[in-house]
Amino acid sequence: MKRALAGAFALALTTFFMISNLSARGNNETTAEGAREMIIGVLDAVSPDSIHSFDLKLVSFGTRHTMSDTTSPTRGIGAARRWIESKFREFASSDPNFKVFKDEFLQPVSSRISKPTNIVNVYGILRGTEGPSGRYIVLSGHYDSIVSNFMDSTSDAPGADDDGSGASLVIEAARAFTSSGFRPAANIVFLCCAAEEQGLYGSHHFAQMAEQNGWNIVADLNDDIVGGTRGGNGVLENGEIRVFSEGLREVTIGDRKIAASMFGYESDSPSRELARYINNAARMYLPGFKTDLVFRSDRFLRGGDQTSFNEFGYPAVRFTEPNEDYNHQHQYVRVENGVQYGDLPVFVDPSFVALVCRVNSASAALLSVSPSRPQEPVMMVDKLEYGTRLRWKNPRSAAVSGWKVYYRETWQPLWSNYVFVPYTAAGGEIEASLPELSKDKFIFGIATVGKNGVESPAVVPLPQR
Repeated sequence: MKRALAGAFALALTTFFMISNLSARGNNETTAEGAREMIIGVLDAVSPDSIHSFDLKLVSFGTRHTMSDTTSPTRGIGAARRWIESKFREFASSDPNFKVFKDEFLQPVSSRISKPTNIVNVYGILRGTEGPSGRYIVLSGHYDSIVSNFMDSTSDAPGADDDGSGASLVIEAARAFTSSGFRPAANIVFLCCAAEEQGLYGSHHFAQMAEQNGWNIVADLNDDIVGGTRGGNGVLENGEIRVFSEGLREVTIGDRKIAASMFGYESDSPSRELARYINNAARMYLPGFKTDLVFRSDRFLRGGDQTSFNEFGYPAVRFTEPNEDYNHQHQYVRVENGVQYGDLPVFVDPSFVALVCRVNSASAALLSVSPSRPQEPVMMVDKLEYGTRLRWKNPRSAAVSGWKVYYRETWQPLWSNYVFVPYTAAGGEIEASLPELSKDKFIFGIATVGKNGVESPAVVPLPQR
């Protein structure tokens, strides 16, 4: 059986490369070589010096507490958001496809908001060829900061790492995409959120707005605390980044909600498939830099802006440095017993942030030129059988070369094997019959492959009788 399957896989791989290479000649789609060159152009444009300058500028506003000064030109969250907007407008002046927006609302009094407060999310959108009704990929980070007393809106709260590093990464990614002339199919959003520290209010409002506007957000890559390389445990680590993703609690089939554990799909949520996609992107474009996939929604009993996107049904992950130093998070700036407290720029490594920015950018770029995920994939369970039959809708798209039917054993975290199914214009559905692969032993996922060689994140099939 193993020899027969190995031969099938070799044939599948050969078929994929033949189709990919043939499609690269004589069509108007981006070729595999062209897609790679565009992505490398973005990654090459990312600059540690630029990230460092952005982080220092954010710190220079003294505090970016959500309820801090909004009128001063030099201090407080108002000055910070106006500067972020000015940077985005600077990028827009050189790229007509980049548009700048504000998501502004009044947050009433709550447990962490002592007075009605105007909250402003600042974001830019690099418009893709799919237009406003197409897909959206979000790169996010929050620009507000706090000290030990989360209600203290006047003391210095530098927030260099939490989350000046993430906000600087988002701004730098916007600069890299626009300066390199990258042209996506899907829309790429560069989002700097406010009020994360006060209760995720900014990201919640943005995700809610996106839902109300019918945005098809296929990914949120949230960067929060991505600048430190030496943890409070003394460990120095600059070769990896943690990627957190939430699991799947239940599956909806028709009007029924069924526990994901019924199918063994707890680790196959859209967010987990996004995390696996990011892992593959990093291996392709930054092979010496590791993405450490952590299969939980955030650090233990903690949260971040990706939670807001998850709540509205959008796939979302969180990037966080491998070893945090709690002396530099949510602390008043001071020295006690010879120990420096406070979230200061000296504890942020711009070269490390640049690596994380490149992982984000490679992932967002690949997603933005990938075909859409398979539509309505199902696993046929109308009879007892030893093998597996899968079906999904035929998109009838000239940009699709076929599909990868991934599979892995239930205990494996990553997709380990696949069979390639070539595109055909015939029929309203695509079917893959895998007589030697038991649904009892394997988990399956289906990814669409474009003629440009780029694939979508995988989607697990739901059972259908």
